[in-house]
Amino acid sequence: MIKKWNGTLFGTLGLTVLLSFLHGAGGELLFLSAYKYSAIVESLGLAVAVLTIFYALPVFACFRTKYWAVLAFLFVLSPLGSLLFFFIGGLFFSVAEDDLGAGILWFITTGINLVSVVLGTLLGGLTNLMLHSRRMLNS
Repeated sequence: MIKKWNGTLFGTLGLTVLLSFLHGAGGELLFLSAYKYSAIVESLGLAVAVLTIFYALPVFACFRTKYWAVLAFLFVLSPLGSLLFFFIGGLFFSVAEDDLGAGILWFITTGINLVSVVLGTLLGGLTNLMLHSRRMLNS
């Protein structure tokens, strides 16, 4: 099914938009879990590592075609997905109105999420590039 989607440019763009929404949902989940449980804030390095691997796996699995430049759209669309899920999360999971710490925590978790998006995209893309060059050398 994924091979059918990412065989064309528009299918690959659709997967990129879907993946950016998943990145936004991951960022909102990170914010909500850090807001409820302070232990996540104390281990931010582990959160970055887990999110990076979580974000690298779909890039590795889905973007093996000739449309590698579409991965650059993730850097543009992921912050938009984060903002979208920030507003959706604000509708369903409200925080106290005068809680300044929640706003600062949102900036921290959004920064962590975007760093993880960049690292995960680079990790998945470079892994695909190494495997592609290895296949080219073997053939």
